[in-house]
Amino acid sequence: MDTLLKLHNQDPSGATLRNHLDEVDSGQDQISNLIAESFREKGLAFNGSEYGADCLQLVRAILRASPEEGESSSRRSQVIKGCISWLIQVGDEETGGTSAIQLEEVTGKLVNILIDVGHSFDADALVQSIYTMTEAVRNQRHPNRQLFALFSRMLVIAANLGTVLVPDSSEEISGNEFKDIILDRIFTSPWNRKSVVPLASALADVEMESQQLEMAIVKIMKQFKQVDAADLPILLHNLLSLSSKGHQQLVLRGTLEFFDRLNAGGHISDSLRSENTKDVAHLEFKDLTAIVSAIILHFSYAVGQDQELGTELLKHMKNGKTAYLSSFSLACLLTMTRIHRFEDSVLDYLKSSILTVFRDQERMQKDSWVLQFEGMSPPPILDMFYDIIRKLPFDLEQLTPSVVQCGVHIMDYAAPPSPWKASDAVKKHGPKSPNERACELGASILAETFKTQASARTEILDCIMSRIVSKSSNTVYFLDLLESITKDSPDALEEHLSRVKESLDYLSFLTPSTAVRLMAAVKDVAKQNRPFRDSLILILRKSLFSKNLESRQVALSGFLLLLKPSSKPRLSMRGGSSRSSNIQGQEHDLFGYSLEILGTLRRCLGQQGEVRLSLYLGLMEIVEAMPQLNPVVFEILQAHFAHFYDPTFNRMAPLKLEECVGQARTGGEPTFVEPLQYLMSGVVRSLIGLEKLKRKAPHTQAISADDQLVEECVRDLDNILLGLERAGLEDFALDKTSDFSMASNIGARNNMYATLLNGCYEAAIEFVVLRQSSQGETSASNGKGIAHSRQSSSDRQFQSMTLNAGCSDLILHLFGKMRKLHDIVKDKVVMQRGKKLGPLGESSALGVECVTKLVECMFAEPTDGEEPDAEALRLKSNDEFLVYITTVIQALLTRLHTSAESLSDNDYDYCRRLTSVLVREFIVSERPDGPKAMAAGAKGKDKNKSWLMSGIEALTAGLMTVQRFYPVNPSVMGTTSESLHNRKVVAGFLAATLPQANGGHGRDQRASDVVAWTTSRTIRNDVDSLAAAYIQYLQELLVMFVNETIPLLKEAVGVLQVIQVLSQYLSRSSDLDSQGGQQGAGNSGLSRASSTLSTDSTSSGPSQLDMLVHWLVKLCRDQAVDDTTLTKALLSMMLQLEQECMTPQANADLLAVDDIPNGSASNVKPTMGPVSLGFGSVTASSVVAQCPETATRLRLAADILLTYGMNHGGPNLPSLRDLPDEIPQGEGVEEGIMRLFNLKREIGIEARFSVVTIRTSGVVADVLLQQVERSLEGLEWALGKLRFCGLAQAGSDLPCPKHSTNGSHAQLHESPSPHSEAHGLCLSGECKVTMGKKPFQEFEGEICWRVEACLWVLVRISQSCINQATSEHLIRVLQRCYKVLTALTKHYLKPATVSPLNLFPMVSSGPGLSLSATKLRSKGGQNKASAGVIQLPHGFLRVTQVAGMELSVHLYTFLSYFQMLDEERRSRDHERQTRGKKGKGGAKEDDKGKDPMNDDEGGVPKNKVGGGATGGRGGGGVGGSAKSRQKAKILRESKLIPTLIYGVEQYERFVIQLSKKSKVHLTQFMRRSTARDFRIQIQRLGDLGLEDQYDEERQLEQLQLQEQEREQEQLQILQQQGHHQHEEREGDVDMEVDDDDGLAQDEDEGEEEQDEEEEETLHNRKRARRT
Repeated sequence: MDTLLKLHNQDPSGATLRNHLDEVDSGQDQISNLIAESFREKGLAFNGSEYGADCLQLVRAILRASPEEGESSSRRSQVIKGCISWLIQVGDEETGGTSAIQLEEVTGKLVNILIDVGHSFDADALVQSIYTMTEAVRNQRHPNRQLFALFSRMLVIAANLGTVLVPDSSEEISGNEFKDIILDRIFTSPWNRKSVVPLASALADVEMESQQLEMAIVKIMKQFKQVDAADLPILLHNLLSLSSKGHQQLVLRGTLEFFDRLNAGGHISDSLRSENTKDVAHLEFKDLTAIVSAIILHFSYAVGQDQELGTELLKHMKNGKTAYLSSFSLACLLTMTRIHRFEDSVLDYLKSSILTVFRDQERMQKDSWVLQFEGMSPPPILDMFYDIIRKLPFDLEQLTPSVVQCGVHIMDYAAPPSPWKASDAVKKHGPKSPNERACELGASILAETFKTQASARTEILDCIMSRIVSKSSNTVYFLDLLESITKDSPDALEEHLSRVKESLDYLSFLTPSTAVRLMAAVKDVAKQNRPFRDSLILILRKSLFSKNLESRQVALSGFLLLLKPSSKPRLSMRGGSSRSSNIQGQEHDLFGYSLEILGTLRRCLGQQGEVRLSLYLGLMEIVEAMPQLNPVVFEILQAHFAHFYDPTFNRMAPLKLEECVGQARTGGEPTFVEPLQYLMSGVVRSLIGLEKLKRKAPHTQAISADDQLVEECVRDLDNILLGLERAGLEDFALDKTSDFSMASNIGARNNMYATLLNGCYEAAIEFVVLRQSSQGETSASNGKGIAHSRQSSSDRQFQSMTLNAGCSDLILHLFGKMRKLHDIVKDKVVMQRGKKLGPLGESSALGVECVTKLVECMFAEPTDGEEPDAEALRLKSNDEFLVYITTVIQALLTRLHTSAESLSDNDYDYCRRLTSVLVREFIVSERPDGPKAMAAGAKGKDKNKSWLMSGIEALTAGLMTVQRFYPVNPSVMGTTSESLHNRKVVAGFLAATLPQANGGHGRDQRASDVVAWTTSRTIRNDVDSLAAAYIQYLQELLVMFVNETIPLLKEAVGVLQVIQVLSQYLSRSSDLDSQGGQQGAGNSGLSRASSTLSTDSTSSGPSQLDMLVHWLVKLCRDQAVDDTTLTKALLSMMLQLEQECMTPQANADLLAVDDIPNGSASNVKPTMGPVSLGFGSVTASSVVAQCPETATRLRLAADILLTYGMNHGGPNLPSLRDLPDEIPQGEGVEEGIMRLFNLKREIGIEARFSVVTIRTSGVVADVLLQQVERSLEGLEWALGKLRFCGLAQAGSDLPCPKHSTNGSHAQLHESPSPHSEAHGLCLSGECKVTMGKKPFQEFEGEICWRVEACLWVLVRISQSCINQATSEHLIRVLQRCYKVLTALTKHYLKPATVSPLNLFPMVSSGPGLSLSATKLRSKGGQNKASAGVIQLPHGFLRVTQVAGMELSVHLYTFLSYFQMLDEERRSRDHERQTRGKKGKGGAKEDDKGKDPMNDDEGGVPKNKVGGGATGGRGGGGVGGSAKSRQKAKILRESKLIPTLIYGVEQYERFVIQLSKKSKVHLTQFMRRSTARDFRIQIQRLGDLGLEDQYDEERQLEQLQLQEQEREQEQLQILQQQGHHQHEEREGDVDMEVDDDDGLAQDEDEGEEEQDEEEEETLHNRKRARRT
C-alpha cells in the first residue's frame, strides 16, 4: 500500500503506477485483496488520523492507473470487488461511538468514488458486483448502508446495457432482464432488519414495472414489525417516496392495517411482536406515541409534496365507509385538513362517517342480532378522538387546530335544523337522534381539548360565543359545551373569563331560552368569581326594568339562578385580587348577595302578570332549596299578598279577585295581572317552611322572620279559609247565570275569576294539609336526610300525619265548591277546536309535598290494635275527591317526567312515596270499596277513564320519571360512579315500591321473608331481580283483569304498559352471574299463588326477559282476548321483546302443530322445487328449525290465514278441514290439491293463538305487518353493511370472501341453532363485546334465513281474506320486500369489496374460522372469480325459490282479490251517495218525525257537517273536504299496484342477469306473470271530478271521426266526377284511372286501420294512467 501511494505521489498522472502494476500484477484477486486488507487493517481504526484518507487515495490511484480499455481494465473490476467485500464485512462489524461516525464518512466517500466511475466498469464487473451484493442481502448479512446506494446505481447502469452474461453461466440476457432477475431474488428472500431502511431507500432509485413495484412495497411493509422502532418513521418516509411511482393506495392500506392492529391491543397487537425486542410492538405508550407522531409528520410532509397521496387516502376511506376508521387513520385525516385543498372534503367525510356510525348504533339497538357476528360492531368513534387528544401533548401539537376545527364542524353541520322562530335552546327528552349524538360528540371533543390543550382554549371560547350571539341552530349544544367546561375545567377557564363576560352584553338580544341557558351555564362561575358576578348582576338589573317583557323574564330567571345552590359543592375559581380560601366567609358573601338579589326582586311585584307568575314559582323553589332565605321570601310575599284581601273581612268574598284582573271594572278586554293562587300558595309554603326552620335550628339562623308578622299571617289565612268556606259562588258573581263565553269581555273576565278562585281553593286545601303535617312532625323525623333514603337498602317508613277533627269536612267542602265551579265552566265554555275543559285536577296548583302527605294520610294502613282514622275514612268515602286527587297525582308525576330539567332529592323522595301509595292502593289493595271493585262495578255505565285507570297511569308516570333521570343498562355492569349511583337509586326505588313489600305477598309468605329478600337485592343493586318480582305480580294482576266477569280491558292495557316499562330493567343475558345466581329461589319465594299461565315460567335457567317473553307467548296462546286494543298491545310487546330473547326455542316449542293425525298429511313430502338442487325441505318449518325466533311470527300469520280463510279457490278446491286425512293413492293429485296438503301439514287446521279471532284478526295482521316491515328495513340496512363486513380490524383481520358458499345442505341442518348461546347486545349506544360471536362469514347466510322468514309470513298473509285497510298495508310491505330481494340479488352481481391485505398474519386465528380454512376459502373464491362464475350460497337459492314459487304465485291471486274488495267498496260508496241524494229531497217532509241528532246511512251527523254551507256538491252530508279526501285516497291507491308490479319486474330482471353469470338456472323458480288488464271505469270518472275532461276528449275524438268521414265523402265525389269526364278516353287511360281508384281505396283502408290502432292505443294509455 505504501509503495503504491508513493508511486502515485511521484507521478500524479498514474503512468508510473500503471507500469508498476503491469509488472507486478500476477493474479486476479491481488489488488482486491490488497484494498480489502488495507481497509480492514487501517480503516477500522478511524480516529481522525490519515488512515481513512490513505485508503481512499489508494482506490483513486489504482483507478487512475487502470485505463477503461485494454488489459488494465481488469484491475478496475478488482477495485470494486475489494471495496464491496470490505463494505459487506464492515457492516457486520460496525460499532457505535465516534469511530462509527468517521466510518460512515469514509464509506460515503468511497461509494461516491465508485459511483462516479461506475459507468467505466465493464459488464462482467458490474454483473458480478451486483450479484455479490444481492447474495449478501439474501444471506441476511448486514452490509454498510452506503453499499445500497452503490447497488442502486450499479443496477441502473446494468439495466441500460444491451447484453450481459449471467454469472456462473454462459447465457446472455438483456440488461433489463438481468435487473428483473436481481429484483426478484431480493424480493423473494428474507432481509436483515438492519438493512431494510437503506434497501428501501435504494429501491426508490430503481426504475421498476408496476408488478415489481407492488412486490417491493409489499416486501417493505412486511418488515414493519421486524425493524427497530426508531427506524420505522424513516422507513415509512422512504416507502411514501417509493409510492410516488404508483400503488399509493396499497401503501396506505398496509400502513393503516399495521397501526390499526398495533392500537387494537390484546392478541391482535401481540401478533406484531417479533424476536427483535426493539420493535414497535414492545414500546410503552409514551415511546409509541412519539414514533406515531413522527410518522404522522412524515405523512403530512408527503401529502404536501404529493397531494395525490391525500386523494388516495380519502378515496380509500370512503370505499370502506366506516370500516377503516381508527385513531391512526383519523389522525392522518386530521393532518390533511391543514391543506386547503383537502379541508372541506375531509371534514365532510368525517361528519358523514360519524353520522353513519350513530345511525348504525341506532339500527343495531333495534336489530341486535347483527352484533352476534364479528366485525359488525360500530367503531368507537369517541374513544378514537379521546385517544388522539390524549396523544396531543406527545409531539402531536400540530393536530390541535385540526381537532378543534373538526369538533366545531361536526356541531355546525350535524345539528338538526330548528324551525323558524322556535326556541333554539330547548332540548327534547327521549331517545336522541344520530344528529343530536353527533353534536354531543363534537361538544365532548372540544371539552376534552379545552381541558388538556391551553393553546386551543381561546379558539374554542371564540367559537362558543360566536354561535351563541349569532343565534345558530346548534346554540343549545354550544351552551352545553360551555356548561361542561365551567364544571369540569374551572381553573382553565379562569384565565379566559373576559371572553365569557363579553357575551353577557348580548343577553338582551338573545332569545329567552338561550339567555337562560347561558346564565345557567355560567352560574357556578358567577358564584365563585366576584367581578364576574358583579358584571352579571349589573346587566340583569338593566334588563329587569326594560320595556320588553322577554327581557324582564330573562333577568328574573337570571336572578333566580343565582339564588339557587351551585351544581358542584365547590369550585377553584377565584376572582379579582381576593385569594381567600375561607369557605365560611365565602358563604357569608354569597348570602349577602342573595339578600341583595331578593331586594331587587321586590320590584318585580309591580310588573306584568307573567313576570309575577315566574317570580312566585321561582321563589317556591328557592324556599325548598335554600331554607335560610325563607324569612326574606316570606316577608316579600306576605306584604304583597295583603293587597288582595280585606284585612277587616267585612266582605262576603274574602279575596279581591277584581284586583287580579286588569280592566275588570271598566268592562274592557281583561288581562291577568296577578296570579293570586300561586301567590297564596307561595305564602303558605314559606309560612310552613318557617315553622320547619324554627324547629330545626331555632337559634342559629342569621335572619328570622318577625313573630308578630307570622301570627298575623296565620290569622289572616284562617279568616280567608273561613271566608272561602262560607262564601258561595254567587258572592264572586260566578253562579250558573253568569256569562262564561270567551267571545265577550265579561265572559273572559269570569273565566279568569273562575281560574283564580279554583286555584285559591286548592291553596286553602294545601294550607290545611301542610299545617296539619307541620304540627304532627317531630324533630327526629325532620333530622333524617332525604338523600340517605335514595340509597338505603330498605324503604324508610314515614309517619303519616293525622288530621284534626273537622279538617276532612273543611277539605271536602272546599273541594265541593271547586267541583261545582268547574262543572259550571265546563258546561258553558268550549275550548279551541270544539274541545271541552279537561278533568278537575289536570292543571292543579297543589304542591307535590301537600299531595304526598295527604294521600299518605288517606291511605295509611292502621297497625294492629288501632282503629282507622275517621278523618281519613271520610276523605276516602268521597269517590269524586278520590278521582280528583288521583288525577292530581298523575298530573304531578307526568309533569316531572316530561317538563322537569332535573330531579331534586325532595322530588325523588315524594315520587317514591307517591308511587308506593299507588302500588298499595291500586295494585295490591283488595278492598270492596277499592279502585278495582269500583272499576268493575262501573263498567258499562261510564265511558270515561276509571279511577283505577288513572291510578295505573300515574304509576306508569312515576316509574318513567325515575327511568328518565336514572338510566340503567341491566346487561352491562357499569363501573363509573354515575352508573353505580343510578343502580343504587333504581334498586332502592323498586324495593320501596315493590307490590310484595307493600302488602302484596302471598298467604304462604311471611312479611319478614319479603323484607329480607328485598333488602338483600337492594344492597347488591340487583335491579334485574327486583324488576322481575315486580313484573310477576303484575302478570297475575293482568290475568285477573282479563278474567273478570266484566273484563277490565283498558286497565289491563295500562298494566301491560307498566310491565313494558319495567322490562327495560331486565337483563338480556342468560348467564346467571354472581349478582343473580339465586334469582330463581328468590323469585319463587316472592311469587304469589301461581296461575295456569305463569306456573312454569319460574326457571333459573333462562334470563328474566326470556321468562317474560315466554309468559307473553303463553298468554296470547291460551287467553281468549276479544279486544283489539289489548290484543295490539300484547302482540306489539311480545314481538318487540322477542327480538332480544336469547332462548327462542322454548317459544317455538309452545307453538308446535300437534293437531294433525298420524299417517295423514304430516307424511306428505313437499313437491316444491327440483330435487336435483338438494334443498331439502323448503318450507316454513325448516326456517323455524334454523331461526326459532321466527316461530311466533310464522304461527301468527298461519292463524290469520286459518281465521280469515283463503282468498283463492273454487268449487273444485276444498278447504283445509274438508281435505281427507290421507292422500288418495293410485291417482294423480293436482298441484293445487297438493299445495293444500302441504299447507295443512305446515299450519294444521286450528289456530294456536287464542287472541286471533274474527274481531282481532285485522289488528293482528297490522301488528305483524309492522313487525315484518321493521325486519325488512333492518335487513335492507344489513345488506348495505354486508359489503363491508370483515374490513374492520377491531373484530378480525381475516378476509371476507365475497362469493363463498355456506357449506353443504347437510352441514347447515346439522349445525346447532345460532341462538343457542348468549351473544352480546348493543344497548344504549354501547356495544357489548363477547367471546361467543360468530365469524362474519356466516353473516350472509343469516340474512338469507331472515329474509326467507319474512317471505313465509307474507306468503301466509297474502293467501288470507284480509280487509281493505290491511290489504293496502300488505301491498306496501310487499313493495319493501321486493326492494330487499332486489338488493340481495344485486349484491351477488356487484364486485367484491377489497379485503384486508393480511400482511401480518395472526399467531392464532382466534374465534371463527382457522387461518388455513380462510386461506383455502379465499383461494377458492379467487379461482371462481377468475373463471367468471359466481358461486351462489344455499341460503340465497332458498330465498329465490320461495320468492318465485310461493310469494309471486299468491301475489297475483291476492291482487285480484284486492281489486274485488275495491270494487265492492266503490259500489257501497255509490249506493250510500245515491241514498243520500234521495234523502235530501225528502228531508223536509220527514223532519218532524226524525231526530236531528241521528245520522243517516252516510254516517255523518248533521250537527257535525258544519251548516248548510258545507254541504257542497256532494250532498247527503258529504262535504267538499270529504270529496277531496276520497279523491286523494283513490289516487293514492291507484299507485299501489303499479309500484308493486314494477318492483317485481325489477327483481326478476336482476334474477335473470344473475342466472346468466352464475350458470344456475334461477329462472326455473319464476312463474309467468299474470296478464293484467287495466280498464277505465267511465262510471267512476264523476267521482273523481274528471267527467268534464273525459267529455272533452270524447268530443275531440268524435270531431276527428267526422272530419275523416267528410274527407272520404269528398274524395269519393271527386273520383266519380273524374270517371264521368274521362269515360270516353282510351283504354290505357281507363286502366290508369282504375289503378288510381284501387290505390285510393287501399289508402282509405290503411287510414281506417291506422285510426283504429291509434284509438286502441289511446284507450290503453288511459287505462294505464287510471291504474
